[in-house]
Amino acid sequence: MTLKGVPESVAVARGRVRELLGEGHPALDDVVLLVSEVVTNSVVHSGSRAGGEVAMTVTVRPAAVLVEVCDAGSGASAPHVRNDPEAEGGRGMFLVDLLADRWGVRPGTPGGARTLWFRIVF
Repeated sequence: MTLKGVPESVAVARGRVRELLGEGHPALDDVVLLVSEVVTNSVVHSGSRAGGEVAMTVTVRPAAVLVEVCDAGSGASAPHVRNDPEAEGGRGMFLVDLLADRWGVRPGTPGGARTLWFRIVF
């Protein structure tokens, strides 16, 4: 699915994941939480902010869910785990690292698009 790079797209992404997985899915809560964090990062910290595009792909397998979120990237920073208990924000990737079985970032062209992915095994 393609989302606009605006904060309202975070709720849209969460809703779509809920619809796709269904309320009884064993990984629903973790996937919805991490989608919220990752899409928020894209619409706040990447070149996709201010109305650009963010693409999200969700692949459901018999024992895992794979989520990929592609944005316009950022020349200033890359997604990373920050564990600062005094910070008011910046814990999204800490949650991804904590809850996902695996995660990573695939860069596109230099200074261009990047894809952050995570997998949750259930």
